[in-house]
Amino acid sequence: MAYRQRSFLVLNVVVVVVNLYLGLVMNLTVLSTQSNTSLPFKRNLHRDNLTPMKLEAVVPAALGLGDASGNFTSHAFVWAAQEWVNVTVGAEVCLATHSSADQLHWIAQHTLRWSGPISVAIFVSGKEYAVAASMVEYLRRCVDGVEQRVSFHLIHPLSRPPKPSTAFPPFVSCGTPLKANKQLVAALGHEEIPYPLYPQNLLRNLARRACHTPHSLSVDMDMIPSPHMFPRLSRFLHDRPVCGRCAYVVPVYEVHRNVTSTPSDKMDLLRLLARGQARRYHVKIYKQNQGNTHMEKWEVERPGYLPPPVAYDILYNITSYQEFWEPLMVLPRGAPYFDERFVGYGFTRNSQVYELHLRGFRFSVLDEAFLTHSGFQTAAYPSWRYAQIAGNYKRYLMFKKELHASLGK
Repeated sequence: MAYRQRSFLVLNVVVVVVNLYLGLVMNLTVLSTQSNTSLPFKRNLHRDNLTPMKLEAVVPAALGLGDASGNFTSHAFVWAAQEWVNVTVGAEVCLATHSSADQLHWIAQHTLRWSGPISVAIFVSGKEYAVAASMVEYLRRCVDGVEQRVSFHLIHPLSRPPKPSTAFPPFVSCGTPLKANKQLVAALGHEEIPYPLYPQNLLRNLARRACHTPHSLSVDMDMIPSPHMFPRLSRFLHDRPVCGRCAYVVPVYEVHRNVTSTPSDKMDLLRLLARGQARRYHVKIYKQNQGNTHMEKWEVERPGYLPPPVAYDILYNITSYQEFWEPLMVLPRGAPYFDERFVGYGFTRNSQVYELHLRGFRFSVLDEAFLTHSGFQTAAYPSWRYAQIAGNYKRYLMFKKELHASLGK
């Protein structure tokens, strides 16, 4: 009996030793594999860690999705917001925007003004990826809210996939985002030959599709929301019946560069208008851009004794449609997307508005809500931009014919 007990004890000891040995071998194998494998997506750095982001690994082009033209590849949630699930669940609206790598500094202002989820599609060509990755790291480290609420996606030309920079990214201390963006561009560089076409509509659609909220507001990167827009717009949308064919128009204004701070509310903006320090967007370049919004109806003061309302409201409805109108709109999830055949400049926004009009959407202008663009736009377009507009006009004529045929108009 004692012999059997001793044998059983020895057998158990042998089993334990073997298991420990196998576990040690497995752990060493895993650690060795991890140390020799480059992760395709880089984790963001902890705020207390002052080591610059390493960019040896890039987003593999083979893991992206091709567009209908076969010219571009998309990657969603390359740098996902850490709280994206929490900030989008239950949210009524998401801000969707797009940018090139050298304009990402605007995200700091968006995050300051918009307290909800923000979806950003970035266009990179070749080594511009290194600038984008470094700028995203800077924004997450230095700007409150970016790490938690802003998700970044990538689109690149199929012929120019992301690649690491030959220069090591410098560490940029927290300060002015615009200065940081310029430093990174100078250190890491642009493509020697810039990619000629910026796929605006493809970028807009990717940013909007990633929102996963009942509504979205698609803006250009340099159009900044008015203060407290997210909670006031959320309250407005929450209190209204669900409307699948409602487009809520947000007026856009240019603010003179000498104005050191953006307008705090509608009354502040109207004072800038009266002093000639603000004006309607594109009024000097292309009046039709915002003309059909009839902003003279919006530029009405509320009685001074009334505080700003908690929620936005509809000030007036647009009862007629003018072709080539390009309003900025809050749209429901099921609204038509931008037509991705329009690449470069020209007819990228108004083609969508034309489709909304034909499909019977109702356009209503929100009171108190507005967007601002820094600087008056007065210069004429460069020749290459006119060439892109001419090419897209031909696409627009074909787009209209196809739309009329599909809708039986």
